[in-house]
Amino acid sequence: MSDKSSVKCKKRKIVQEHRVFNEDWTDKYLFVDISDKCVCLVCRESIAVVKEYNVRRHYETKHAVKYADVVGELRKHAVCDLKKRLSGEQKIIFKVNAQAEAATRASFKVAHLIATSSRPFTDGDFVKKCILAVSDEMCPEKSATLSNVSLSRMTVQRRVDDIAGDIRHQLQIRASSFCQFSLALDESTDVSDTAQLLIFVRGVDDKFEVTQELAGLASLHGQTTGLEIFNNMKSVVDNLGLSWNLLSGVTTDGAPAMIGRANGFISHVKRHLNGLGHDQELFEHHCIIHQEALCSKTLKYKHVMDFVFQSVNFIRSRGLKHRQFQAFLEEMESDYGDVLYHTEVRWLSRGSVLKRFVALRHEIETFLAANGRDTSVMLDSSWLADLSFLTDITAHLNDLNQKLQGNDRLVSDLFEKIASFQRKLELFTAQLKASNLCHFPTCQQMSEQQEETVDYTKYASCTEKLLDAFSTRFSDFRAKKSLYSVFCDPLGVDVETLPTELQLEVIEIQSSSALRAVFREKGLLDFYKLLDKEKYPAIVSNALKLVSVFGSSYICEQAFSIMNLNKSKLRSRLTDDRLHAVMRVACSQLSPNIEQLSANMKCNVSH
Repeated sequence: MSDKSSVKCKKRKIVQEHRVFNEDWTDKYLFVDISDKCVCLVCRESIAVVKEYNVRRHYETKHAVKYADVVGELRKHAVCDLKKRLSGEQKIIFKVNAQAEAATRASFKVAHLIATSSRPFTDGDFVKKCILAVSDEMCPEKSATLSNVSLSRMTVQRRVDDIAGDIRHQLQIRASSFCQFSLALDESTDVSDTAQLLIFVRGVDDKFEVTQELAGLASLHGQTTGLEIFNNMKSVVDNLGLSWNLLSGVTTDGAPAMIGRANGFISHVKRHLNGLGHDQELFEHHCIIHQEALCSKTLKYKHVMDFVFQSVNFIRSRGLKHRQFQAFLEEMESDYGDVLYHTEVRWLSRGSVLKRFVALRHEIETFLAANGRDTSVMLDSSWLADLSFLTDITAHLNDLNQKLQGNDRLVSDLFEKIASFQRKLELFTAQLKASNLCHFPTCQQMSEQQEETVDYTKYASCTEKLLDAFSTRFSDFRAKKSLYSVFCDPLGVDVETLPTELQLEVIEIQSSSALRAVFREKGLLDFYKLLDKEKYPAIVSNALKLVSVFGSSYICEQAFSIMNLNKSKLRSRLTDDRLHAVMRVACSQLSPNIEQLSANMKCNVSH
């Protein structure tokens, strides 16, 4: 800084420190103090250096001729009129500023709605036209004001970027208070064949308040190796300011790039933690929903599914046949108006297709026969029994799959659903061996309709095979079974089955009548909120870890659906930065600080 600049800064500082406005100057010299400015009531000029000499000189040189003879009560009235005139001018200015600020806030709110609804940025102009059309009819006097709301494509884009930045800042603040956090990762290809890596973070603070947000979205334009995935994840974790020693678990889709022993993503995570000197035990989970879907694939029944698919495709793949079949169902007054398609990647679709096929079995048989298709298999009692059993057991699997879905599910609850289904399979096996079809309504109905007797006991081997698949998988969850047990039921768990560091604390909890009463009266998380963290550090630490851990990658699958809505065939040129901003806004549970974002803007009315 030059010497002249330094002198000017010192003078300005001295002036600010010694600035004093005398109330007597209003009557004597017609000056008022407004927002730290000494302003003349007559000409609206302000004085840079607030000293009486400067104020008096301005008055004597410019206004003394007109106001020198105005004294006494007349002068008081003159000063009062000048103040009212100034106040009126200020109100006009404030009103304009308030309208501009309101227009900016409205612009941010509409942009937020556009992003969360997965609509294109150009919809802002359409929304504005709708607003003005309604305004012209309902309140024409407001049309000019509403037209100042900026909703052009570029404006909406900038607003979404600003909102995404605010949400990211809020997440960084929350991340600083995490006691434990875990990550859920999944990778998929968008419409432009770009591999997109989703990284979700779930953290919990010392008050057991859970934050679950999209930590980052990385576009992988090259290879999708475990090292590439790890490098992108590391960048996201470091940018959020998360401490690696607080990482409690990682949940993936089970792909080789994720869980490979040598070069998989999780292997790189472990090596990185060891390099930093952290030795915590990670919860390494393969998505529990994905594992359940893999178990269900042990039920092949290819001869059943092939005929069902061929029949459905014959009806649905040809426009004329499809219309004729729908008209046929309407003529027959059927309960359903159409058959359903099966999609391999949608795990619940097979059960829906089978259920609808069974419901329309007679109509489908009649329509196929009328069109020259071979339907002899639909008269085979053994094939119909296979169809009935597959429909029922798939319905049970679909019911389990739906129970496992959800964003805020605790990992212990998810594993309980798996354990419960295994017990159901044991019951199904025993009942099928005894020819009891009480839990297989389609089989029961089919056996009543068929004249030929079918031996349904043979399906007990299928449920045993499915039970073996469930017993073989979920080893990553079974390894932590004792930790789930003490977390869910610290009062009833067998102490001898627990790790040694938890045993003494659990005994103290089980021996405390006060804690037993709290556990009965409060919910699970409320119980841990009230638990003394210094007296029961191991129990609280285990609870924090399990609350933070993802049991499935369902949240990633849900986010990919949002991504496909945003980056579709009609928006395939959406850039990575824009996609990342939209995804952060659309997937967030945090509310953007619209007031602060608007205050940071200059509130100039744009296009």
